[in-house]
Amino acid sequence: MATDESVQDRDPAFLRHVLDCLGDGVAAVDLRGRVIYFNAAAVTIFGHDVTGLSVEEWWRLCAPRRADGVALTITDLPLVKALRGEPCEDMEIVLGQGPNAPGRPVSVTARPLLGSDGKQLGAVAAFRDIRVRARLAEDLRASQRFLESILEAVPAMIFVKDASELRFQRFNHAGEELLGLSRDKLLGKNDYDLFPKTQADFFTQIDRETLASGQTRDIPEEPIETPTGRRWLHTRKVPILDDQGRPQYLLGISEDITDRKAAAVTLEHGYADLEQAVRERTAELEAANAGLREEAAQRKKAQDALMHSEAQLRQSQKMEAVGRLAGGVAHDFNNMLTAILSFSSMILDAIAPDAPIRSDVEQIVVAGERAATLTRQLLAFSRQQILQPVVVDLGQVVRGMEGMVRRLIGEDIELRTVSAPGLGRVMADRSQIEQVVLNLAVNAREAMPQGGRLTIELSNIDLTGALAGEHTTLSPGAYILLAVSDTGVGMSRDALAHVFEPFFTTKPRGQGTGLGLSTCYGIVRQSGGDITVYSEPNRGTTFKIYLPRVAAEQPVAAAGVPIVPAAGQGRCVLVVEDEELVRSATCKILTGRGYLVLEASSPAEARQHCAEHVGPIHLLLTDVVMPGMNGPEMAEQLRKTRPELAVLFMSGYTDATIVHHGVQGARVAFLPKPFTPDALAAKVAEVLEAAAPQPGAGQ
Repeated sequence: MATDESVQDRDPAFLRHVLDCLGDGVAAVDLRGRVIYFNAAAVTIFGHDVTGLSVEEWWRLCAPRRADGVALTITDLPLVKALRGEPCEDMEIVLGQGPNAPGRPVSVTARPLLGSDGKQLGAVAAFRDIRVRARLAEDLRASQRFLESILEAVPAMIFVKDASELRFQRFNHAGEELLGLSRDKLLGKNDYDLFPKTQADFFTQIDRETLASGQTRDIPEEPIETPTGRRWLHTRKVPILDDQGRPQYLLGISEDITDRKAAAVTLEHGYADLEQAVRERTAELEAANAGLREEAAQRKKAQDALMHSEAQLRQSQKMEAVGRLAGGVAHDFNNMLTAILSFSSMILDAIAPDAPIRSDVEQIVVAGERAATLTRQLLAFSRQQILQPVVVDLGQVVRGMEGMVRRLIGEDIELRTVSAPGLGRVMADRSQIEQVVLNLAVNAREAMPQGGRLTIELSNIDLTGALAGEHTTLSPGAYILLAVSDTGVGMSRDALAHVFEPFFTTKPRGQGTGLGLSTCYGIVRQSGGDITVYSEPNRGTTFKIYLPRVAAEQPVAAAGVPIVPAAGQGRCVLVVEDEELVRSATCKILTGRGYLVLEASSPAEARQHCAEHVGPIHLLLTDVVMPGMNGPEMAEQLRKTRPELAVLFMSGYTDATIVHHGVQGARVAFLPKPFTPDALAAKVAEVLEAAAPQPGAGQ
């Protein structure tokens, strides 16, 4: 017959079994401080069973300390406090084997242990492993530090106000600089504390309207008084809502557009002056033409008997006079148009697409282009219009690279550049010529480990007679000579015989790719030129590059039109980057652009993706320097199973590290860090476009 006897009455070990099933550790001590119970979770947390030990022995064994690293005395232990009748709630301590051990963070709750008669029998404590909570807290702090650094780096003023009293709660460094006040003098203030009443009324009204609407407000032009005078801001104000949709804060982002407005006004005046000059010069040209026509008509009427040769002479004289006038007009106009079109284009790049002033600047560009069309028509009339392909000014290229070359070769190498007067121009790819100069500079630096001198010389040269015979690949004619000389260790005759061969290098194994000079050779030959080298051991080396010279009248090539990156269209990109933040940001950018992204933190994960992914992988985007295996080695391995794989390398290194890892060459795609989302998308699109099969290929 059933009785009221409980399970725990029938089984005295029932409570012990229940406690052993808990995820938290439980320990009990008697009044003497000796451990009388230690459940399974407690054994897991502490790493051993301390049943039977005294609290003092246990304390020496686990070496507890506070979260700030200060060791806990035995009297501060939660169980000891509970023995004294002092309950302890959720006290965080760190368990470890020594003062420098990483330890394990736990939360402890301890209370006196009472019997059924209310008398104290000892103390009991519960231990909870809070490593996950501690790690999340540290991750949150790291994220906050990361966002704080971004906020401080933004050049625009960023501020936050509370929604109730509109007092400033946050200001970044750019805001301090703009207002001329330190952060401690800005925080807690409102607009009436900082600005004249009229200005404060305007700001407050805009803020209240923005908070009431709950929508972002854009103020294209907003005046503000600062210690340096009146400035103009382009401000965007964003209400920040709580979970109930009620405004809690107001975020403001203000960009200083004062200089941009001044430049626009200057351009407007400049265009008015240009327009007037065009009208005046056009009137002069028309008057000159009318006078010439009248002179020619009178002379023809009076001298009908003249011979045909005399008529040709008169026509030649007339065209010569008009040509001189047109050439003078074009010269003046081109000087003014160059400045107007350059400044207006830079302003267009700097202002937002929805900025009110954009349409005005675009009209300036259109008017400038119309004036340029007029100039071309004048030149065509005078038979001076240039219809030759675009060219490169080598002197300009070398001058533009001096800073980069100096940083590349280091302070212990002297750089000397010499350009002959009246230097001609060549038809070539500017970026390829820059690549040649950089490769030769790297080669020279490696040849001068103790320092020395690097000389870059440019001159005009005519290859005729015996000199032309030295260059069997070149026809006699006019050339530009680019000579790069160093005072380094030089090369042997055997090395000179192979110096332009791919993969040939005099460096120790693993310290050179042997592609630098072969790349230079390919670039020069593709440009219609030739390259030679002269060197002797311990007497330095001189490379001479000959490129065909073009007519001096031909214009220098203009900058190309930027590539507009296409959408990913589902194409697959394998991203390999051991730095988590860079890898995460890169994958998000590409995913947002419509690419299918496979993410790998190491070459091993990349190989796994290549083995398991069903379908094509169109592009490998990989860091150059990684633990275990570098990017070029990994790319070579992956292409054994996926030969169609296009490769784009990226790196934050700018010195010889990149060269030593085999990423210096004319056919290697490379993206330097740091990069913007647009730069990344454009480079990925460029590499994929170059790797795409051409129509009819393989047929």
